[in-house]
Amino acid sequence: MARCIICWGLLIGWMAVAAHAQIRGGAETAAFKPGDLALYQEDLSGTPMGAQVEGWEIVQGSYEVAEFQGKRWFRPLDRDTRILLPLSFPQEFSIEFTTFLFPQAGPHLKMFLYTARDLERERMGPDGPAQVYLIVMRGYHPDHDFVHLRVYDPSERRYRDVVTPGSHKFSPDQPHRVALQVRGGRLQLFIDGTRVGTTPFQPEAPLAAIGFIFDAGSGHELPYKDRPALLDGLRIATYTTPEAQPIGGVRLFWALPVKQDRLPQLFAQSQTYNGSVALEALKQRYGWQEATLLVVEHPNPFAPGEVQVRMNKTQAQELITRLKEALEVVRTQGGGLLIVGNGSDGRTERERKLLASMRALAFAAWLAQQGIGDPASLMYIVALNGGYESIFFIAENGGYESIFY
Repeated sequence: MARCIICWGLLIGWMAVAAHAQIRGGAETAAFKPGDLALYQEDLSGTPMGAQVEGWEIVQGSYEVAEFQGKRWFRPLDRDTRILLPLSFPQEFSIEFTTFLFPQAGPHLKMFLYTARDLERERMGPDGPAQVYLIVMRGYHPDHDFVHLRVYDPSERRYRDVVTPGSHKFSPDQPHRVALQVRGGRLQLFIDGTRVGTTPFQPEAPLAAIGFIFDAGSGHELPYKDRPALLDGLRIATYTTPEAQPIGGVRLFWALPVKQDRLPQLFAQSQTYNGSVALEALKQRYGWQEATLLVVEHPNPFAPGEVQVRMNKTQAQELITRLKEALEVVRTQGGGLLIVGNGSDGRTERERKLLASMRALAFAAWLAQQGIGDPASLMYIVALNGGYESIFFIAENGGYESIFY
């Protein structure tokens, strides 16, 4: 009897462990994807010790470049040192940096992302105002480090906690790699390769600067310069291609030769891209100095493996009505509609490319049948014998052109 009780106890214990092990989600599987086009990237290896880094404004305190563990770092020389880098952020971006926290008196590194209005209200206040507030800190007990992440909620006009202090603990006495990824209206935070927080994120205005504050607790016998938070390896980048779309469709974008902050009011709440391979091809083709892609949400018109447009009458009417209404605005801006085929459900690379180009062409032909565009101009694209990745509808004259990149 005793043996049975022991066996049941072991079985129940094993089942509890197995049930716990079955929990898997983004926290366990999500991977940080850095932007592929660097907007700012510092390499301190060639910077002399004792020097400072060009482009950074010292708002308060003092810092220098110093060496630690065979690397060079931003080293604050005074508590509450604040540095600021003006930078125009795109809507989608990534930020990476490394920090090391000495064990004495709880040093911490704060990172802020600001709009121009935030800086006007208070230039680098110790707790904002800012759109993102991130603090990496040595714990009050010296056995761990932790993070605290807050984002500003414009609708409620206050900070909202995303990662609370102490909810995630990290091994102390080692560098930590911190990474933020902002894509598709969502912010994700990674520490040492593990995702610790994710939240919807929509700043109230374009981000215009990044700032860091170096600080710690007081009352320690060591001067702060000997027990600071260190900073290294800062990289800020954007993404040159939109995120993958659902299998079996096309991606639609209004392409406008204007900056993101000058988009017509009609598009103020839409997801945008000011960097992509397709957009660069359009800029070169038409000599645009600035340009933005604006996502056009629409139902998926293709079934997997097919190139025939399949949309019910209601969906089709709603989409065509929206496109025609927006076209009047797009025409005044000198832009057009970019149609990007998606062949990701193809079995081979050749099949994927063929599906993508055929779907772009099929959707353009369907638009022409609905009164958007000149069908004759599509014949020229067919005569080019394929190879294009997307098709561009020119709002001004109704023509279509193939886009190679």
